[in-house]
Amino acid sequence: MQSSEHEIGMLKKHREHIGNNLDYLVKSSNYGRVAMECVRLGILSSQMLRNTEDLNGERFNMDEEDVRLEQHRRLFLKVTQRGPTAYNQLITALKNINCLDAAQLLESVDESSSRPAFISINERKARGKSSDIVDTRSPDTLEGPCVSKRPSDELFGPLTPDLEPVVGDMRQVIKSNKIHTDDKLGTYKMQSRFNRGVLLMVNIIDFPDPKRKRNGAELDSNSLRHLFHELGFTVFAFGNMNQKQFFDVLGRVTSSSYVQNTECFMMILMTHGNRVDEKDKVEFCDGSVVDMYKIKEHFNSKNCPYLVRKPKVLFFPFCRGEIADQGHPKSQYDSTAPVSMPPEQEETQIETEGFVTNEPSLADTLVCYANTPGFVTHRDPGSGSWYIQKFYDMMAEHAHNTSVEDIVKMTHASVGNMRTKDGSMQTGSSENFGFNKKLFLNPGFYIE
Repeated sequence: MQSSEHEIGMLKKHREHIGNNLDYLVKSSNYGRVAMECVRLGILSSQMLRNTEDLNGERFNMDEEDVRLEQHRRLFLKVTQRGPTAYNQLITALKNINCLDAAQLLESVDESSSRPAFISINERKARGKSSDIVDTRSPDTLEGPCVSKRPSDELFGPLTPDLEPVVGDMRQVIKSNKIHTDDKLGTYKMQSRFNRGVLLMVNIIDFPDPKRKRNGAELDSNSLRHLFHELGFTVFAFGNMNQKQFFDVLGRVTSSSYVQNTECFMMILMTHGNRVDEKDKVEFCDGSVVDMYKIKEHFNSKNCPYLVRKPKVLFFPFCRGEIADQGHPKSQYDSTAPVSMPPEQEETQIETEGFVTNEPSLADTLVCYANTPGFVTHRDPGSGSWYIQKFYDMMAEHAHNTSVEDIVKMTHASVGNMRTKDGSMQTGSSENFGFNKKLFLNPGFYIE
């Protein structure tokens, strides 16, 4: 028998360990996420995955559950044929998608030092930093994965996509039945199965003054996480951050392999904001403030080469001033339909979001605001912010056949019909920086 040092391909004991524990590996992992991560890490190519999913006519005698089970088993068996580093890569893939029981089982066959070395891009960049998983739940405050228990001065560890299921009554996101295009304007490419898009979501809820807590904002996190999972995006969801943490995470996400391979990038930053000397300001959980242009400047071609010629949509749904928009009386000749009032709720108080702009040159970038300069935005502690919840509704209902820019306009129109009890309103706005093609998200439909 050959010694392990002279074995070709994956070590025999590793192949046998996968084969002997196939049922457990299948049971303790999610097929779609394992497949996606194996392709992303290069363990399998997209064509290899399609080959493993092709059951050569066997599926005609199988129901859908049995088909997926067989594809799941074949995936693990295919990995055993992928060379000496594939075993350690598979462990990394399972850890990245939080299938820790399956990863621990694979690690148990021997000491990690005896496996061929493999270090992922994210692990390499994060050496010397905290290895804690981001987005840990804080049972003492809010429900959901977007609240961190880290001290305010600690940097976050390796990038870990948000995979935790969203609990509760969520909207159905209608799926596409084709890849949509626009012959006149052109269309941004959105057809990948595993690299459709990346979302960076930051929801800052707590501030040094407890009275300024953004009550109800956790509902927005849950809505967005559910929406973008259904859209096929890789989601990075964060809660309270100081300014240093935010720019650290922003830099590492946009320089990661996730963004390098993605077709589209979106960022949603939810916090307090204000407007001082005609410049939009953003506030972080430690009370620090930064000019909005510094965030948008990050996305120019020099600072963010992985997103050159890719669509970038940035959402800043917070206050851009301190004025409540009371609007103006309608003319008696105005035939516009009457505005809608939010549903009556017992003793519910609509809150405003307290706290962009010298512009750098940007391309393929759409920047969306929940209001216009100088005015506040509104958030219901019982149902979330007006803008995010209407955006969630419009995307869920229309993303299957409507471009993102049109959905943003629909969101602004819907929010514009809402009023607080004292008549305050909110007008959404957007800025287009060379965002010259149509962006269709095509949820649920892919070509490659």
